[in-house]
Amino acid sequence: MPLAARPWLFAVVLGLLLLSPAHAGMTPDEVKAFEGYKAKAEKGDRVAQYNMGVSYSQGLGVAEDQVQSVSWYRKAAEQGNADAQFNLGVCYAQGLGVAKDFVKAVSWFRKAAEQGDRLAQTKLGYCYLKGEGVAKDAVQAVSWFLKAAKRGCPTAQSNLGYCYLNGEGVAKDSVQAVSWYRKAVEQGVAFAQQGLGCCYLNGEGVAKDAVQAVSWFLKAAEQGDAAAQTNLGLCYVKGEGVAKDAVQAVSWFRKAAEQGVASAQTSMGYCYVKGEGVAKDEIEAYAYWNLAGITDEDARHNLAILEKNMSSDARLLGQQRTKQLQKEIEGRLETLDDLRKAVERESLRKGA
Repeated sequence: MPLAARPWLFAVVLGLLLLSPAHAGMTPDEVKAFEGYKAKAEKGDRVAQYNMGVSYSQGLGVAEDQVQSVSWYRKAAEQGNADAQFNLGVCYAQGLGVAKDFVKAVSWFRKAAEQGDRLAQTKLGYCYLKGEGVAKDAVQAVSWFLKAAKRGCPTAQSNLGYCYLNGEGVAKDSVQAVSWYRKAVEQGVAFAQQGLGCCYLNGEGVAKDAVQAVSWFLKAAEQGDAAAQTNLGLCYVKGEGVAKDAVQAVSWFRKAAEQGVASAQTSMGYCYVKGEGVAKDEIEAYAYWNLAGITDEDARHNLAILEKNMSSDARLLGQQRTKQLQKEIEGRLETLDDLRKAVERESLRKGA
């Protein structure tokens, strides 16, 4: 689940100054601000130390250096700065400037969360929900999500919707789920849009309405939510809430499949083997089912049937295409991982 950005504004540039090559691409005010933080930080000012961490993390006024960023965050965090504690937790969780370590991430999230930092409370809840760096405990997760949600954190509100809908850490209550999802969708959270879409599609906590479901799936899918992209593809296949359109279905399945979603990869296999929304191609079908079959039972079953009707040469081509497809998807996932890390870095900015 993505973190809310922490916007951090610098003063408007008042004049044009010549910058050294080391400061190329930086505004004069960024450089000036960095020098000001540095002078205070070296004297022990924890807010300045935090700002030094942000500057190094974002390359604001100084060359980006995640190791230096962690060093300054640590100085501020050890003096009790909640923003620095949260950011240090993110660094440990993401492996930014330090070896990935969820136990240490949880430790710093907890320090910030106990000071009332709503993003730290949300991250700590997520760690409890997934059992990352701490024993899995959905009740504790809900407790921390609730603290953050009451403080207006949309990610926590979205997570509460999920917990109520699935009865994790709290009695299942689809009405409550819809209520929390609605709070989060008002702030544009894709995960909540996807969840609310599911509620409308299945009539959970709200009157069943496939058109509304598609509307929410589309909002989330356009933000890159893979589950919403998969569900939107299924709606186009079945004609639920939208006119049947195999081409549109393939388009959305492909987007989710490229994010590694096994069920979407399985659906792509169906489309290729049937020639629906795409030219019929048993080699492509083989590759998608072979790849999805690592975790998807339907894909394994379909592949077994397909293989019986394929020549040995065709199977060999299918295996070769599988390797190629896997590399293509892994390449995209690496790019997405870079994007997620960039979002995490953005969350290191001061604010909301």
